[in-house]
Amino acid sequence: MANSPISLHKKLFYHPERVSSFLKTGSTTPITWELDPTNNCNHDCIGCYAKGAGGRSNNEFLRLEEARSYVDQAFDLGAKAINLTGGGDPMMNRSTPEIISYIKSKGMDVGLITNGSLFTPENSKVILENCTWVRISLDSGSPKVFSQIRRRPEKEFWLIIDKIGKLAETKRKIKSNCTIGVGFLTSQQTIPDMVEFTKLMKASFVDYVEFRPFHGDYTIPHNIEDCLSLQSKEFKVHYNSFKYNKDYKKKYCKCHGQNFSGIINVHKVYVCCHMRGIDKYELGDLREKSLEKIWNSDERKEIVDNIDFKDCIALCKLDLVNRTLSELEGEPEHVNFV
Repeated sequence: MANSPISLHKKLFYHPERVSSFLKTGSTTPITWELDPTNNCNHDCIGCYAKGAGGRSNNEFLRLEEARSYVDQAFDLGAKAINLTGGGDPMMNRSTPEIISYIKSKGMDVGLITNGSLFTPENSKVILENCTWVRISLDSGSPKVFSQIRRRPEKEFWLIIDKIGKLAETKRKIKSNCTIGVGFLTSQQTIPDMVEFTKLMKASFVDYVEFRPFHGDYTIPHNIEDCLSLQSKEFKVHYNSFKYNKDYKKKYCKCHGQNFSGIINVHKVYVCCHMRGIDKYELGDLREKSLEKIWNSDERKEIVDNIDFKDCIALCKLDLVNRTLSELEGEPEHVNFV
C-alpha cells in the first residue's frame, strides 16, 4: 500500500535532539546526506539544475573505498540516512550497488534517485533489498516528449517503462518493502503527457507518482484532477499546489534547513543541492579535510551566513523547514501554554 508522504518540516518532530541542538547553538549536524557517486549522466535533460550550476564540470566517479570513507564520516556525524542522487545518475558508477549495501550495513536508511535506464536484474535486487525508497525521474508519458526533454532516442522511453515494470515485479517476488516512485516535472511542454504517464505508471505497479514544476515554469496543470482520479489503495498521486505559487516570497532571513541536510558532490561538500558546482557555496573538499572539520569550520559558518537568496529557487524543498525553524528560533513567549 502506498502511503501519503509526510511534509519535510514535520519530520523534524522525529528528531527532537537535532532541533534542540539547533535552537541552543544555531547549528546541528545533518540527519540526511545526499551523496553523488558521480557527476556523469547518460541523459542530457533540458533544465537540469546540476548541469546548469556547473555540477557536471567533470566526469568524476567515486571509488568504492572513497565512498565507504565518506559514508563512515557521515555516520560518525550522526547521519540517519543517505540519498544517492546527484550531478549525474548514480547508476553510472558501477560501484553504486556496493555503496548502497554498505550504507545499509551501517544501519542507515538509503534512498536512490535515477533515470531508470541502467536497471539490471542484478542491481535491481540489491536496490530492492537495501533501499528504503527509489525514485525514477521520467518527466514524460510518450516517446516524443521523452526524447524532447531528455534528448535521448524515442525508443529508449519504452525500454525504461519496461525496466520500471520489471523492478516493481521483482519487488513483489522478493517481498521487498522498498517504495518505488516515479517523478514528473511539469511544464507547458510536459503537461499534456500527465494523464497517460499516470496510467502507464499505475499499470507498471509502482507505489506512487509525483508531480512538481520545472524550475521557472509554474504553469498549473489543467489535468491534475484526471491524474488524481486514478489513485487507488495501492497507487498514489502526489501533487502540492503550493509548489506552483510563482509569486511566493520568502519571509525568513536565513537558510536554517541546510543544517539538517548535507550535500556531498563526489568529493566536494556544498551548502545545498541546488548549489552544486557553485564555487562560493563550496564548503570544502573531502580529499583535503575530514567531513567533521568541514562541517564545524568557521569557513562554513561564514558561507552559510552569507547565502544570497537570489541564488536560490523560490520554493526549494527546505522552504517549509526554514519557515518552521525561523518561527522557533529566538525566545518566543508563552511556550508552555499549548
